[in-house]
Amino acid sequence: MLKLKFNHFTKIITIKNQKFIPHKLHQLPKNYEEISKSQQFSHKGFCYINSNELNWNSDKEARLTSNKAIGGLQSR
Repeated sequence: MLKLKFNHFTKIITIKNQKFIPHKLHQLPKNYEEISKSQQFSHKGFCYINSNELNWNSDKEARLTSNKAIGGLQSR
């Protein structure tokens, strides 16, 4: 059985100790077409990409916000 964890503040989904980072269509990374389809999925308007494919680290996760009160700027 898959163990799924959803962080409501950052919208990051963790499946089997792998983090999937949410992106909207206009926020997709430049190398999006090089990422295999098995490392990504779509859910509720977001495209979730495996953090291993994005060179993701905890510093980026600490700066991630979805709060529109501070200008809506997101560091994804």
